[in-house]
Amino acid sequence: MSWQGKAGFLDTRQEPSIALDALRQAARDAYHQGQLSQAADLQSAVLASGRTTGAPPPDDFLFAGLIHHQAGRLADGIAVLREASTRHPANPAIRENLAVLLLVAGDWASAIAACQQALQLGSDSPNVHDCLCEAHMQSGHLELAQHAGRMALESKDRRFGAASPVFAVPPTPPPPFDPSQPDGNIIAYSLWGNAPRYQVPLLENARVRPHLFPEWTIRVYHDQSVDPGYLRELAGLGVQLQPAGNPTDIPAHRGLLWRFSAAADPSVRRFLIRDADSLLTVKERVAVDDWLRSGFHFHAMRDWFSHTDLLLAGMWGGVGCIVPSPDALLAAHTFWRMETNHIDQDILAAVVWPAIRGNILIHDSIFHPALGSVPFPPFGALPAGHHIGQNAFLHFTKLP
Repeated sequence: MSWQGKAGFLDTRQEPSIALDALRQAARDAYHQGQLSQAADLQSAVLASGRTTGAPPPDDFLFAGLIHHQAGRLADGIAVLREASTRHPANPAIRENLAVLLLVAGDWASAIAACQQALQLGSDSPNVHDCLCEAHMQSGHLELAQHAGRMALESKDRRFGAASPVFAVPPTPPPPFDPSQPDGNIIAYSLWGNAPRYQVPLLENARVRPHLFPEWTIRVYHDQSVDPGYLRELAGLGVQLQPAGNPTDIPAHRGLLWRFSAAADPSVRRFLIRDADSLLTVKERVAVDDWLRSGFHFHAMRDWFSHTDLLLAGMWGGVGCIVPSPDALLAAHTFWRMETNHIDQDILAAVVWPAIRGNILIHDSIFHPALGSVPFPPFGALPAGHHIGQNAFLHFTKLP
């Protein structure tokens, strides 16, 4: 057989190990270029080749599972990792990744069982506790979910919190918040493409901002893929537009990091980083005001059972000109797992959290007092089942 990929023409007349390594590299190249279908086919060929000489190694199965997960091919990913768990029964990472796919597929009981097997096999991965938290919540076992979420947060803090900080927080108190200078108080978003899920809630935020956050200015970091008419509509509502972009060989999800630029902008005194598909709320405004009075340089929120990251990329903020630029953060980041659209979360955990963990006010409605967090102020409560940071486009979707 032969295969044409970025690595070139692969021929079985080569040494088998050389041909297989080239095939692996071609699969990884395709994955990093966002060509998931091609990556899946290449990695399937890797597994098929490995089966001819015995059991493929665990990493080959794990990468195949990741590709299927990213491509939304859950059944294929589950099948691959079930085979892997049979061939490598003592490998906890396989059970962990199987649990995640089962969770995404909505098989809560099987996800819980796979997580428990991973723990029994000695896993110390925070992702196992993340998965358990979500699966227990979906199963209605809220106390078990809270316990698992706290375990996840504490595990992540042990893993990342001890790292040497790459930047320093000033030892002096932060300067007072200046409500008279809204151009220096920025609510930052990233936006590319024209998906209604992001454009509709973001436009609504621009409309409600004068009522909820009048001392702040919304800034949108965007590329050329966004409809110019939509951008004009945002600008007409007082939104600052900041052109951004990535080279064509960089994954689109790196755009999530554009909004972090506000943290390093010399003109910004306070910044809030938010998700374009999430609506601003009174509960959030009250929490931000609590932070501004607190004397802490940074602020974070957790308001749902899935909020088990040390810093949620769309629910944090701080004093300006302390956190380095996105490029500097990326350069300081050591990739500890395959890059996905969680790159912003990964950088916040590994690079930002070690520096700010001792100078941050965390409002947490689910897992407090984990990592020193406190409850939200008793004002602005949201309706049952709603939370800060949720996908707000659901509110704009007509029911059938």
